[in-house]
Amino acid sequence: MNLIFLDIDGVMNHSNYFVRSKQHMLQAFCPKALVNLKEILEKCDAKIVVTSTWRKLGSANTLKKSIFSHYGLQKYVIGRTPILINEPRGAEIQAFIDNFNKPIDRFIIIDDDDDMLHLSDRLVLTSPYKDGLNERKRDEAIQLLNKF
Repeated sequence: MNLIFLDIDGVMNHSNYFVRSKQHMLQAFCPKALVNLKEILEKCDAKIVVTSTWRKLGSANTLKKSIFSHYGLQKYVIGRTPILINEPRGAEIQAFIDNFNKPIDRFIIIDDDDDMLHLSDRLVLTSPYKDGLNERKRDEAIQLLNKF
């Protein structure tokens, strides 16, 4: 199984596209970032694990129904990382990997923060102040996911 550990703020929305969603209570996903994410998912046969603070809204099923279904992404979401108090995101991702009950073939992390510890070689770092998951970052993600 190929996984994308996905942040939302700064990746799927950003300062150049900061629009309140009409479907849910948070910021809408940027249409360009959405197209780019779908291309990564399809080309790499990948699934999503939510790492964003949005995961505090509930279980993976809650996130699928309340947010990801509005973007046609619900079939890709398989989980969310645990919330570890005072730990960097890389530790939360590692905890998910350590406790996941299926084999993981390859994985990458798409995030606008770089607190990934020993997993930083799998990070596609986006800019929250520019355009999040743009075409260049999409290509980088595809290349990186195919590398590991």
